[in-house]
This record gives sequence, C-alpha cells and structure tokens, in this order.
Amino acid sequence: MFGADLVGEGSWVSLLVWAVLFAGPLAVLITAATLTPSIAGHGTHTQLGLPPCGFLVYTGYPCPGCGLTTSFSHMIRLEVFGAFHANPFGILLFLCTAAMVPVSLLGMVRKLPVVDTLDRLHAEKIAIALSLVSIAVWCVKVGIQYAAS
Repeated sequence: MFGADLVGEGSWVSLLVWAVLFAGPLAVLITAATLTPSIAGHGTHTQLGLPPCGFLVYTGYPCPGCGLTTSFSHMIRLEVFGAFHANPFGILLFLCTAAMVPVSLLGMVRKLPVVDTLDRLHAEKIAIALSLVSIAVWCVKVGIQYAAS
C-alpha cells in the first residue's frame, strides 16, 4: 500500500491519481454523450465497435452490466425513465461517476491526499453498496425475465 508520503498532500503521485480519477469518469461521461441510447434497452455499447453481450447471447438472460451503457447514455440527456428501463443500477452508477469529476478536480486543485479524502467520503462503503445494488438489480431483472418465459 502507498505510504502517507506517496499519496500525501501535494505529492506528485497524489496529483497523478487525482488526474486519473478525473479523466476516467470524464471520458465515460463524454462517451455516453456521443452515443445514441438503444431502444432495446441494451446494446448501446456496440456503437463503440464492441460485440453484443456474450452472456445474453448464450443464455438469453442479461448480465449484471447489460443496459449500463444505454442507461448512462440516457442519464447524460437527463432521461431518467429511459435510464431506469435500461438498467436501474445505471442511475446510481452514473451519479457516482458524475460526482467523481468535481471531487477529483477539487482534490487536484487543493492538493488533497487521495487516501484520506476517499476515506472521509467513505468510498469503500459506497463501493460495497454499489456492488450489492448491482447484484440485487440483476437478480430482479433475471427473475422478471424468467417469470415471463
């Protein structure tokens, strides 16, 4: 693990980590803005040259990530109902992704220590909650599809 001197206030490693935490989410949001949400509720990622979801193709059931790109593409346009239809978890993940942009920018500008700042924001608890919500939403989506078949 990084020592406090490596990710401490104003260190070059801290600034680099903040820069990555800024650029990554910003790139995701920009990409979502360039895509047209699929009316099927999933498959928007294929506009990036990616293949269709292999899990969905082989099983007929959505994977936990099915609809996330579509959900993000709706959310960047403030189309909450479309985002919910694609993948309800995508709304929460989008909000966390969008929140990371100003948080990381503030961290860079103020030269805040990364680990201490993320600890104060309870980032680990947020990550665990997001994981649990993702699994719960997936189970509900699969259950609904199974009951309908």
